[in-house]
Amino acid sequence: MRTSRSAREGGSEALQRGGGGRCACCRYAPWCPACQNLQPEWESFAEWGEDLEVNIAKVDVTEQPGLSGRFIITALPTIYHCKDGEFRRYQGPRTKNDFINFVSEKEWKSIEPVSSWFGPGSILMSSMSALFQLSMWIRTCHNYFIEDLGLPVWGSYTVFALATLLSGLLLGLCMIFVADCLCPSKRRRPQPYPSSKYILK
Repeated sequence: MRTSRSAREGGSEALQRGGGGRCACCRYAPWCPACQNLQPEWESFAEWGEDLEVNIAKVDVTEQPGLSGRFIITALPTIYHCKDGEFRRYQGPRTKNDFINFVSEKEWKSIEPVSSWFGPGSILMSSMSALFQLSMWIRTCHNYFIEDLGLPVWGSYTVFALATLLSGLLLGLCMIFVADCLCPSKRRRPQPYPSSKYILK
């Protein structure tokens, strides 16, 4: 059986790639009571991984917050089955025997796979993952400003407000530059003055 770290890394990469192999991965959080109750059953199920020819893993979403956005995780624990690039969410009983039957009896075929638009490798879900990672980075910076640098809360908010304004200005300038390069404005020629003979008339 894999250690928690190797299982977490291997399962995360396997599900994100969505390759031809088969993978069953559990998303959990250490503080979640339901996840703690599931852990013994999932570890017992992991011992059958080699016999079932399936990569069984678990991922701590508190250490990899981007996965919450990539897989739209709204409840814990969340279990996904991956086969030939198709992702299916397991919502059955959470016992070792049920997990084994789900794989060996191919019960996963009765579950509708996740749409390609909402698959973890799609552009939409990759963008959601980036937003989740950005939010965690902002939270880390906020804690650093308050705890390590000793800034007041309003001081940290001021820093983020100024950073937001500056990034908005830079983004606006870049968009104007790109728009001007792609669609340059046409310069109008000055209107010629009427000749003197028309003026005398």
